[in-house]
Amino acid sequence: MAAVNRFGVIAVLAGLACLLTACPPPKPVTDAGTNPNGDCTDDTDCLDPALFFCDGEKCQPTCHSKEQCTAAGRGAYPIDYCDVGLGCQCDEGKCVGSLCAADSDCGAQVCRNGTCVDAPAASSVDSCQVTPDFAVVRGGSKVKFWVSTWDAAKNPVVLKTGITWTAIGAGLSGTGTSASQEFSVASTSTAVGPVAAVQAAMGTKSCTAKVVVLPDSVPVNNLDVLVTDELSGRPIDGASVMASGATTGTLLGAVQTTGGGGASGYARVALPAGTASVTLSVFHDAYNYLTIANYDASSTGADARFLSVVLRRNQVDQYGGYKGTFTGVPDTGNIHAAIAGMSIAGSITDLSVAQLLGPNVKTNIKIGSIDQPNVPLPAGTYLGFSANKIKTEVSAQGLAGVCFKVDGTPDEAKIAAGACGTRSAWALAGDVPIKDLPIDAFAGGDLDFGKVLGRIVPIFSKFSSSLVRDVAFDLKPTPGADAGQPNFDDTTGFVTRDQVFGQVPLAFDFVVRSPDLPKYRDAYTDGLVLLGGAIVPGRGVVPLGIGAGVNTTPQDAKTDTQGELGGPGLVSLRMAPTHHGLEGADYGIIALALSLKSMNDGLATSALFSRVPNNKIQFDPKGQSVVDIGSSFLGFPAGAKYNYASTGQGALGGRSFKFAADPKLAPGGATAVRVVFTDHFEHRWMVYLDPAQWSTGFTLPVPPGSFTDRTFYLDNTVAGDTRAPLLVQAIRLNDNPGAGGTALTFTKLVELNATNADRMVDFTTAFSFIEVGRPEVSWMTPKDSGATAAKNSAVKVSVSGFKVGATEDGYVKVTVTGAAASSGCGVAADGKVDSSQGKGEISLTLPTDCTGTDLTLTATLYD
Repeated sequence: MAAVNRFGVIAVLAGLACLLTACPPPKPVTDAGTNPNGDCTDDTDCLDPALFFCDGEKCQPTCHSKEQCTAAGRGAYPIDYCDVGLGCQCDEGKCVGSLCAADSDCGAQVCRNGTCVDAPAASSVDSCQVTPDFAVVRGGSKVKFWVSTWDAAKNPVVLKTGITWTAIGAGLSGTGTSASQEFSVASTSTAVGPVAAVQAAMGTKSCTAKVVVLPDSVPVNNLDVLVTDELSGRPIDGASVMASGATTGTLLGAVQTTGGGGASGYARVALPAGTASVTLSVFHDAYNYLTIANYDASSTGADARFLSVVLRRNQVDQYGGYKGTFTGVPDTGNIHAAIAGMSIAGSITDLSVAQLLGPNVKTNIKIGSIDQPNVPLPAGTYLGFSANKIKTEVSAQGLAGVCFKVDGTPDEAKIAAGACGTRSAWALAGDVPIKDLPIDAFAGGDLDFGKVLGRIVPIFSKFSSSLVRDVAFDLKPTPGADAGQPNFDDTTGFVTRDQVFGQVPLAFDFVVRSPDLPKYRDAYTDGLVLLGGAIVPGRGVVPLGIGAGVNTTPQDAKTDTQGELGGPGLVSLRMAPTHHGLEGADYGIIALALSLKSMNDGLATSALFSRVPNNKIQFDPKGQSVVDIGSSFLGFPAGAKYNYASTGQGALGGRSFKFAADPKLAPGGATAVRVVFTDHFEHRWMVYLDPAQWSTGFTLPVPPGSFTDRTFYLDNTVAGDTRAPLLVQAIRLNDNPGAGGTALTFTKLVELNATNADRMVDFTTAFSFIEVGRPEVSWMTPKDSGATAAKNSAVKVSVSGFKVGATEDGYVKVTVTGAAASSGCGVAADGKVDSSQGKGEISLTLPTDCTGTDLTLTATLYD
């Protein structure tokens, strides 16, 4: 899989959302007197229709307000579970038990698994780990750590008190008593470490983290470079570091190798005297390439001329994860559905869909009158209907990172090989009456995204969240990855972890206010998908809920009014509280503005990533305290052009990128533009560019030595090779989102300090992207070889990953060749206009005097 189609994730979420649900129903209430068994056929069979409704079988308690769930409000018909704990909420006409979402909901107690309980004692801790367990920092900077703890049975323990942080080495200073602590790093002129530098203690148990401190000053006319693994924090040796001219791509000085004579992961590049601007590129076969474009080599700031290069391993070269099933599936006649996955590690904008979703599993689906064989379902899907177990095993893949031995020490050999990781397993699951599903949205076999999003909102109240916080797993080489055809079918090496069906309900219904939706192709986006979750240090983003809105009537800057909410732009979101070890993690909301009309093209989205005020969600279905999720979406990085050729074409030099017009990303607060090339093996070359340099762009060097050129689908040394798919992203970062932080500049992101790309998820507040697929052209008319075409007749080709037009990517040329071709075949047919309303179906007319037999028609794309 070469292209990273993030719309694939959204499509799966939107499609499966209409199959997921979970809040357990309230207990049946037995009426006293005339209806002792609570049996009914309609509401009038129940003693008091104001307080009960008939679900078709039993009388169930109903409500119109929270008061009607209390003992005083129900009079002779109290509900036992509403008179304990936090009482009940009136949730869509049903009295359901209230859950807590933060310790502040529980007075002297703490909130664990949605319930107020006594705080765990520090003495209950049997083991702990500090995250990151290994850090490389610069003298004079700061570094932040978190601690996780477990009891003797390896269940997570979330402490409220009893933690003591201490600096024990490497010139660090700081102390604290919370679950996280920031330390200051002393200045140094020589490298220090790695040594144990910080300790977290609770009772008799303690754990430490190692730190390497690098010098904090760089000589003039030099660049210092630190290369680290994004998901393990370890320095990377053996990477080639290359400085090149910002506008020429030519080599400046010698190519250096990290760890070749200094600290691990470190290299120093000497620049010609007076170099004003330099492009820095790092190459390693096992990782993505990374280029920092047009860095100011004359910088004199506090972190000047020391660059942080954070690489991610090639994501599909190795694979591993967990597999299992669900326990506690209800014994009902409904659809039992779930989608499971592993926490999203590192930057949320760097997903590999091939790895995230895993292989499709062909499944025979029989639900009532529906009988479909060989339906491809993602590996993480669970599906059953009544007693029929349709697909009961789920599996999900995780990314390489950090793992530990039995004695609690890091397994450095596995970490260095990218052969292990530790993530959280999550699931959204539910017991869904078939009548609640918008089956007609799938009419004709095509998913009507607008209809799905508009009608699944009412069933979100039935969702639940299930998770296993800590899942350690091994990774092994992926079969077929070396041929660009990764096969993830074999899960025999996956660790087994079963999930609990309906572990904690999505009990918190609240309202978010979206800013004006962005425009794509001169039209406002017409869909908004909300994903609620928790940002868990060392694990990643764990989904906990979902919501959706549409923008159709009229299609303007606001989503349509939902139900009884106060107006357009307000969208309901359902979430579970942090639970089963996630307590204390930051709540986050990802809001994805989508062009549903373009969904099948997989082209673009713009997203906000907001933190919940005071890190506390609440039950507020009418939006009395609306949650604002941001002031503005980022615009789409439209109009980007890259010249794959080594020589200039038009206004673009060889191997050069720039925007044809100002995409207006800098006024929107974008920190960086990130351009990503992805080759046939899903190996990537990422480039960071300051948005203010949209018109300057960048020029890429030719990779040194034997490194393949990932701007091409295979390699530019392969005859007939084509361009690699191109993704253009804009990213907005803040050094402390949700707490009055400061917008990150491009320089702050790329220079070595406390705000580098290894913590991208902590700083991201918005992102947008446009994906340009691999250019392809295929025949529509004539479709088959050997067909007859009349002279001067119309032929048609289909073009993808390439926009035809005078101001677009280029045009299509059809030529006719063959030994029997007449002299009139020498005139080519050009297709320079797309009259198919953007579908890429280009019609051309064959030459008037071209005739012959056994001729060949060739369609070629021209820039």
